[in-house]
Amino acid sequence: MNNLPLFIAGFLISLIVIAAIGLLLYAAVLDGRYEQEQQAQRDIDTA
Repeated sequence: MNNLPLFIAGFLISLIVIAAIGLLLYAAVLDGRYEQEQQAQRDIDTA
């Protein structure tokens, strides 16, 4: 296998992995925000 196609394949796979990790981090941030909103609502309901 030639070096250029191998490099391009590795680069594309790296981009896919980076995008997937970015989406997972974004989802974790959104989940944390949702948890804070729910906790604030529980605090208001119990007060």
